[in-house]
Amino acid sequence: MKGASNGVIDIVRSLKPYPGGNTVLRAQRSSRRRVGARQRDRTKGKGLSYFLLPPSLRDCMSSNRLVLLNYSIAPQRWAKLEPHLLETFVPAGYRVIRELTDGDAALVRVLVNKTRELTDAHVQKFPELRAILVWGTQPWMLSLDGAARTGGAGPLVRTLAVDRGTAVAELAISLMLLGLKRLSTLRGLQWLSARRLYRQLFPVVASETRGAHNWANRQTGTVYQKRVGIVGYGLIGRQIHRRLVGFDCDVAYYHHKPFSSALEHRLGLVHLGLAQLFAACDVVFLQLPLTDQTRGFVTADVLARAKPDLVLVNCGRAAVVEKDALYAALREGRIRFYAADVFWQEPMPLWDQYRWLPNAFITPHMAESVSGSPDVQKIMIRELKQLIEDIDD
Repeated sequence: MKGASNGVIDIVRSLKPYPGGNTVLRAQRSSRRRVGARQRDRTKGKGLSYFLLPPSLRDCMSSNRLVLLNYSIAPQRWAKLEPHLLETFVPAGYRVIRELTDGDAALVRVLVNKTRELTDAHVQKFPELRAILVWGTQPWMLSLDGAARTGGAGPLVRTLAVDRGTAVAELAISLMLLGLKRLSTLRGLQWLSARRLYRQLFPVVASETRGAHNWANRQTGTVYQKRVGIVGYGLIGRQIHRRLVGFDCDVAYYHHKPFSSALEHRLGLVHLGLAQLFAACDVVFLQLPLTDQTRGFVTADVLARAKPDLVLVNCGRAAVVEKDALYAALREGRIRFYAADVFWQEPMPLWDQYRWLPNAFITPHMAESVSGSPDVQKIMIRELKQLIEDIDD
């Protein structure tokens, strides 16, 4: 066998190379590399959903008509949303994008907006813009001239029939009132005292003019003519603000990119830095998403600036606050009350120290667990489809 192997090797070595063979192979390899590069360029940035499309629909992905989602979307949420967008809009000849690349601005025909302020200067960046779909019932973030807002000289503006964040805002307001009115201190028989025992054993029949006023001897707070802060003025922050209007209080907000002074004036808002907001406000709502930038954003130094009577409400994400620093502030009475619909570990551990704080109240992340609530995202897709059909007629 060894001799046979040597014979084969000798035969191979005796073969003369095909004239120009190396040159031909190099040209073939170079051609394959160029084709592969073009294919990678065409599919760059496309998710798995793109490759699951039929070839006939993939060709539509190169459409020169774009829909821009003008808001941040977490990668996990985009992975769930993208297949629905492809299925709905690719057959209509539209591509839906999250970010602008070179040359995209000139191709955008529809812009979907949540809470980013849009001015005439922003709109002018999109020469082919035909419509704006606002994610909500009010186009409050649009600082356009009158003609543009009504669909006259500018792009057609359309809103949804429902808002997102209303249920969360309702719970946030409820937690605020729980803290201000100190309702959590009335649990069980905590309000019972020996000094008032006799009156409670022999109560009188209450009438319009007779009764035992404040028999638990508790003092409560009010938000009337106080200052309230909203950290994170997004869809839910906006819904909280709308509900605060009826309480006749001043509202400040913190946002990484403040609105224009004109929009602030129209909404009745004042922008403050984070530490300044904690120092000035009687109630603070935390409505920040959890990102690398916001994790631990509310530090011990920020909490040290807070008013001692502060009511802090968190219906965003727990981890935007330093847990141990907040616990110390609550234990030492440097913050009056903390209420949240979120926690650092969920479900809340049975042994967690926050369970034993009398001035902390945690609900089990239930704000949006509303039976029969509409799916705002599906409504947005349906309205966007109708809007595209209208502008293409």
